[in-house]
Amino acid sequence: MTLLLLAPLMWIAAATPLIILLSTLGRRHRRTALAAGLVFTLWFTWFAVTELGMPDSYPAPLCPGNVPPWWPGFIPA
Repeated sequence: MTLLLLAPLMWIAAATPLIILLSTLGRRHRRTALAAGLVFTLWFTWFAVTELGMPDSYPAPLCPGNVPPWWPGFIPA
């Protein structure tokens, strides 16, 4: 149920800056606009996965702290 409410809001949050970026910068510097859009998309995806991915209150009987033992330490969880 939460996903049904958050998915449209996340899509709007990701699409609005890209539309503004492409409409302003994309007319003259198309490659720069696409590169900046790619960087923003990667950052937003990282933010959505790491910060909004798993609530801390989710029960974790097998994984203490909701992080599996095999999870690499350099990837935030």
